[in-house]
Amino acid sequence: MSVLHIYKSEPDELTKELAKALSGESTVEFMLYEGNVDYEELVKKIFECDKVICWW
Repeated sequence: MSVLHIYKSEPDELTKELAKALSGESTVEFMLYEGNVDYEELVKKIFECDKVICWW
């Protein structure tokens, strides 16, 4: 199962641990806070992955 983690802000250590615990076989991360966001790529990844988790 693939899991997409979308981060709105830079994750702290607790968030990283929680994301790791919730991850499946394949993990994809998308960083919204890094600027120059490719929303077409984000939508593509949302449909490719089995689960999507958004982190504030």
